Amino acid sequence: MSLRIQSGITEVGRNDWNSLASGSRTPFYEWEWLALLEQSGSIEAANGWQPLHLTISQAEKLKGILPLYLKAHSDGEFVFDYGWADLARQLNISYYPKLVGTVPATPSGFYRLFCEDPSDMESFVSAGISALTDLGMDNNIAGISFLFCDPDFGCRLEGFQPWVNQSYLWVNRGYESFDDFLAELSKNYRRNIRREWDSLSDQGIRIIPLTGDELTEGVMDKMYRFYLQTNARFGPWAARFLNREFFLLLPEYVSHRVVLFAAVPSDAGPEDALGISFCVYKGDWLFGRYWGGDPGIKNLHFNTCYYAPMRWMIERRMRYFDPGAGSPHKLHRGFMPHPVVSYHRFFDLLFSEIFEENIKTINRENHAVIRRMEDSVPFTGEAKTELRNELHRLFAIPHEIFSSGQGDPPPLFPDIS
Repeated sequence: MSLRIQSGITEVGRNDWNSLASGSRTPFYEWEWLALLEQSGSIEAANGWQPLHLTISQAEKLKGILPLYLKAHSDGEFVFDYGWADLARQLNISYYPKLVGTVPATPSGFYRLFCEDPSDMESFVSAGISALTDLGMDNNIAGISFLFCDPDFGCRLEGFQPWVNQSYLWVNRGYESFDDFLAELSKNYRRNIRREWDSLSDQGIRIIPLTGDELTEGVMDKMYRFYLQTNARFGPWAARFLNREFFLLLPEYVSHRVVLFAAVPSDAGPEDALGISFCVYKGDWLFGRYWGGDPGIKNLHFNTCYYAPMRWMIERRMRYFDPGAGSPHKLHRGFMPHPVVSYHRFFDLLFSEIFEENIKTINRENHAVIRRMEDSVPFTGEAKTELRNELHRLFAIPHEIFSSGQGDPPPLFPDIS
């Protein structure tokens, strides 16, 4: 077994990388997406993201990959650990640099070590963690974090502490139309969504999906300007790393993975868009990631970011819509809350002990928040219970993550017989 650290995705052949990463539910771990981030200059050491991808080979054949970055800050991770970083500063303990397993500038789930043979997973994870620990100790790296982990990968991370956070998912329950979805919601919310959808046409605006050759330079430049506008309004911590080159190069790398939903005046084309949402798709999954638009247009956000993508999915019989991070207004529009788990290890013994002593309490509190959020989702009948069971299958959370030995909460999801 040969383990190497690659300082860029282009050091690994596209076909070799994709032969392992193609099995992921998301497209964000594929060579093309990571290469676009790096080749555009959006993700590089100069802005605090040094690629350090771990590769595992046997007999000179690539057998395993682990996407990694050396971070000088916590921006663009979507697991918001600024409080922990501030605590380390107060204790005069280094929090950076840190090794982070993730996809930059997007909350991409199901992170794991990708390998050719599933039976190699245990030995590859063990060897990889050992190599990364040596790398960290030898180079004064403060810790290692793996974000939004696949449950099967997370349960193999001995010596790491799990941290539960929350995300959203919309599930197409075999709907034949958007009205079928609305029929499962309570009356007031159903009426509100119809009113929001109709409001765009009342303003003389239509929404059109753009894919493939329709992702022209003019359209992508417009998307970039909307992206800048949104980041300027809502803060610098999340996805601000993508530069203009990323958007202009995108059709060359990932046009087969991207669909834009452009809101345009009825008599205009996509380059005159008043707002655009940027989505990525693979198989039966759709991921809403970036958006921007005229803040003066009523309900523009809900229609371009939620309802138009839902309709597009229903037409194509796609099942899962991950809308990304954001506010709880998603709950009132049919998105279910669910847990996501990151795993953390700190090399400073004092800080590691503090984190371990407090994280189960934090996880239990986050568990309670998710439970309360579920009550706000306006599904009627058995739909909510069936959705919770399906989310359990996708995001299985070991009960011991929440256990303190006394007064333990019920499992995050009900047992499925």
